[in-house]
Amino acid sequence: MHEDQIRRLLRQVDEPASPDPAFADQLFERLTREAGGSRSSHLALLLVAAVMLVAVLAVGAAVGSGLIKLPWQAVQVTPQPSALPVVTASSAPSTSAKATSSVSPSAAPSASAPPLATSTSGLFDLLPAQQPPGFVSKIVCSGSIGTSDPVALVQMHGAVGQALRDYADPASPRTVCTFGTFQNVRVTALIDARHVVLEDPGSGTYTYAVVDLPEVHYHWFQLPGDSATLRRFIAVSPGLDQVLWMTSDQASGTDKIHVTTHAGDDVIAALPNVFEGLCGGPEDSSALGDYTHSGADLFVLDQYPNLNSLLVAAGQTAVLSVLPPRGGWSSAAEPATALWSPISETLYYSQGNDVWTWSPGSNPKRFLAGVHWLHPTITPDGAHLAYSVAHQDGSHDVYLVDLARGGSPQLIGKARNNPVFLNSAQLWYTTEVARGCTGPGPKPLVYSLVDGTESPSIVDYVQGVWPSTSSNY
Repeated sequence: MHEDQIRRLLRQVDEPASPDPAFADQLFERLTREAGGSRSSHLALLLVAAVMLVAVLAVGAAVGSGLIKLPWQAVQVTPQPSALPVVTASSAPSTSAKATSSVSPSAAPSASAPPLATSTSGLFDLLPAQQPPGFVSKIVCSGSIGTSDPVALVQMHGAVGQALRDYADPASPRTVCTFGTFQNVRVTALIDARHVVLEDPGSGTYTYAVVDLPEVHYHWFQLPGDSATLRRFIAVSPGLDQVLWMTSDQASGTDKIHVTTHAGDDVIAALPNVFEGLCGGPEDSSALGDYTHSGADLFVLDQYPNLNSLLVAAGQTAVLSVLPPRGGWSSAAEPATALWSPISETLYYSQGNDVWTWSPGSNPKRFLAGVHWLHPTITPDGAHLAYSVAHQDGSHDVYLVDLARGGSPQLIGKARNNPVFLNSAQLWYTTEVARGCTGPGPKPLVYSLVDGTESPSIVDYVQGVWPSTSSNY
């Protein structure tokens, strides 16, 4: 290889930060001088040096393009996903992550709507148990319930007991089932439009039932354990093939998270518990856990003083752990108010003064900076998110986020609180008024996403929704 060929080779490296031609010429001359002889006598040495330079520049090009990531260039946001089902310390998410109060679109625009969540046709038969002695069914259903109909478990104004409202037609919602109470047995959760969970909390037997609707077929089950075992039900999976629950072990100071399937019972994590009661007030509290609508992922949010722990698992494998550091969380630094997207495996949760998101295969990302939200809720189509924020005087406002188009949160309800989506077009919330000994209490309203108007609601309280999601249920 001749001198001019080596120079041309050096100039042909396609790297934005590569040396210019003059640098290549200078390098050649320097190599010649260092060799201490004529160019012809040291041509082999120069050729080796040239090849080495080409290799270094090629690697640099790969690093610059992102094809190769060097260890010291990796961007890490803590807490990092952890597959270890053990109690470990984990710091709060890094404040070096990019913060923004503007939301990017959740997905590229699509001509087709996201697939609707569908109620399962499966049969629940896990942890079978006998019906409580003397039990009398108090559930009455009339009419059909579509497998993808948006529904809400509500308390109707002036009514006794709960009701299941079908919001498939927002202009004409229907009451499709009523739930009376037999002793302490009552409906506590929605699995989907056609399945609810019934609980007997006062018996101390940890007995529950999955009820098929509108047929009103009961499938009783019981969380296993002896009389000394403290147990807590969390959720039944959308496919009716898993039960998520926990046991509390005071000796080790942990809550053990169980997933029971037809294959048996697995303890997937042990979270810290000081056995001193829940952390925070009702507004700070969140659902203990839930599955995604696909059933592929689940979260558990254990809430104890200074020890709030967030666990995300895929099947029986923990994939994300946001655990307290040694000594517990500092004030308001713990994870809280978590909920799944109805159309994806994306989890939203608050930590500190920010809102974060997590998706499989990624680290947590800051979603809303400087927002300490309460009662977040997402529409069935995944297009809108609403939440409330509290002020120092105790009042609240409700904000709306367009997840499909992006942009900043918009104030839609001043002196409003407790938002929850009934369907993809209607948001239920309550007014806030100055309270006195004889003054009126909060009034329920329905906010229309179509025209931005409010109208009175005959629903006094919402206790569950599907396929909308909420941190409350």
